[in-house]
Amino acid sequence: MILLLSITAFIGSMLLLYLGSEGIIHAATRLASTLNLHKTVVGTVFVASVTSAPELLSSLTAAIFGSSHMALGNIIGSNIYNVPLIIGICGLIGTFKIKNSTIGKECLFLAGLAALLMILTLATRTMAWWTGMIFLVFYPAFIYHSIRKGNGNGALENSRNKSLKKQAAAMVLSGVALVAGTFLLVYSAIELAELFGLSQFYAGLTIMALGCVAPEVAVSVAAALHGEQEISIGNVIGDNIITLTLVLGLVALIRSFTVNVEEILTTVPFMVLVTLVLFIMNKRSHKITKPWSILMLAIAAFAFTIETFNHLA
Repeated sequence: MILLLSITAFIGSMLLLYLGSEGIIHAATRLASTLNLHKTVVGTVFVASVTSAPELLSSLTAAIFGSSHMALGNIIGSNIYNVPLIIGICGLIGTFKIKNSTIGKECLFLAGLAALLMILTLATRTMAWWTGMIFLVFYPAFIYHSIRKGNGNGALENSRNKSLKKQAAAMVLSGVALVAGTFLLVYSAIELAELFGLSQFYAGLTIMALGCVAPEVAVSVAAALHGEQEISIGNVIGDNIITLTLVLGLVALIRSFTVNVEEILTTVPFMVLVTLVLFIMNKRSHKITKPWSILMLAIAAFAFTIETFNHLA
């Protein structure tokens, strides 16, 4: 019975993810034109805010019900798998340029956040409320800086206000479809995982994280197929930054908890690694090619193998 329900939920989740991702891409491209914003910024701020909703909702739910370690695993896992899976899959679809000065700066900012997380958790061995406040402060600063650098003039003609409302509504509705599809996917995965007695951190790091990454993958792949590569790249970076600032900050504010040093040392460095690889790709080759894609997918597979081995050991 559990297997049948899980398969049904999985099929339904795939349909909702497809419909939601298609709707978001169409709305995002029109929104960029209406607001006179660069498409990378639209992907980084608006699209990423929608696609990060599963990480936000699932992590907060876990923290509220006393599973803060699962929430932390979800946050770290999303940041580990988001970049290599999306860049890897999109690169296999076709080669496209990623040269953008904003991307380079955001990669360094993201790597700095990951390094800060590792330093604070290793020094205190806790995730305290004040740690959450530190990361939470970075969220509005990131949003403000991204929009300010997005080449938008902030002025809208009256004739375009109606169009803007339609685009915003379409993005919200598509986001609802993404969230629903993600929760169905996570539900089907967790039901099966419980049969094997997985730890909270590992379940959050792998099953829940991979489920929450599904919207970003769906949206970014749809963007790549439609030739909107800037939205793909902006989405993956923006989602990771939002997860490490807004989501992590709120989780820590809800409930302070101790952290396992070994779990941090075997996970956070992968977050820094994949971000720096993307930074190097942007600075040196200026495009995603199949060799880079294979490297990214290999990193994701290696990280998953290491975490699984540590869990079983």
